[in-house]
Amino acid sequence: MDIVESLIALNTCMQIGALTQWLVDGKKGKIYLSRLLECYAVCTIIVALVLLLYGIFTYDDDFHKSGNDIGHTVDYIQIIGIRVAHAVTILEAFLQRHSQSLFVKQVREIDRIFECSLNVDVDNRALRTQLIRRGIIMLAIYLASELFILFAKFLVKDRHFSIYWLFYLLPFFICGLRYFQIFVAITIVRQRLDKLLLTLNELNLLNSKQKQATNSNSNTNIKFISQTLPIYETSEYLHRHYDMENPDMKRLLIIRDLYNRLWESTCTLNRDFGISILINVGNDFISITSNCYWIFLNFKGYSATFNDFLQIASSAVWSVPHVFNVLILALLCDRTAQKTTAIALGLHRIETNIWNDNHNTVIEQFSLQLLHQKLVFSAAGFFDINCTLLYAIAGATTTYLIILIQFHMSENRVTS
Repeated sequence: MDIVESLIALNTCMQIGALTQWLVDGKKGKIYLSRLLECYAVCTIIVALVLLLYGIFTYDDDFHKSGNDIGHTVDYIQIIGIRVAHAVTILEAFLQRHSQSLFVKQVREIDRIFECSLNVDVDNRALRTQLIRRGIIMLAIYLASELFILFAKFLVKDRHFSIYWLFYLLPFFICGLRYFQIFVAITIVRQRLDKLLLTLNELNLLNSKQKQATNSNSNTNIKFISQTLPIYETSEYLHRHYDMENPDMKRLLIIRDLYNRLWESTCTLNRDFGISILINVGNDFISITSNCYWIFLNFKGYSATFNDFLQIASSAVWSVPHVFNVLILALLCDRTAQKTTAIALGLHRIETNIWNDNHNTVIEQFSLQLLHQKLVFSAAGFFDINCTLLYAIAGATTTYLIILIQFHMSENRVTS
């Protein structure tokens, strides 16, 4: 199954969210730009920007769910943050629409080399099943959290929250869809790195098999070469010629080329999603910090009533999708980037002759390639996406939460 066919369902969802302007021809498997979808994306960007500007310059109490000044400010920052993330996400998707097709072409070429040159089947059908299952799980987490929040606010009779929730909901789901698109792209790269590592671990350069075609023409080649080269140079030439005809050596050279192509695909991925990752991770940080602040306020005035419990639970559940986004993104990027180290270790476990200059040269060049072409996922170059991001967000959330608490205590002292 072609990679485009396996992603048709995701492509349809992205078309609805104005995150892609590409249509898929199911019969021919080709993709092409749609002018209608481009117009739809432009209109969506305009609407998103209008709502963003309206939210910035209009401080309407209907969009806030707090009864104090700092709470108003926190809610205001949170709704503006999700709108900025929404507008930037759609704008980046529109501007990088041509680069999206480049990533698909790169993956198609990689799959063709796997199947034709390495005789390795890239199971895109299993990938489609896996992605559908993960998409359903992610959607279930989003829906469950939002419905619980709405139900909790309905029970505590918060009349302002419903309007605030409606204006928050649509950008929230579009940003979630963008996250899933990023997860899918990284998963595609990781799956091919797994195939590459498995193929590399099967190599054995000592197991040199003579080619029938080479044997049939060997006498002619020797006779021709011996007429133009000294005996020593002739034997050295034939040794290298036969050595490079080793099928495992050929496979190793193909693996080098495939790794280079996967590294280029990672660069394309960073270029396509870098700004979205930066803005959405920043918005997740704002949401996590804001809800931690609300949990603090609810615990401060906690009187062991059912309404107080619902307020705390709704703030905690509100943070769940945002924590989920950052956690999955960091773990997925970190484990994919670690494949470079795994490939390097697999390369040096290959059985080879240490006196063979050809083998040593190829392995040395591949090692240098792995050293200088490390797989790195970044947020538009501002910071790398790995497990250290979780530690950084936890530390920053704690710092800003302490600052918000200090402002709250200062406000109480001024009021009293």
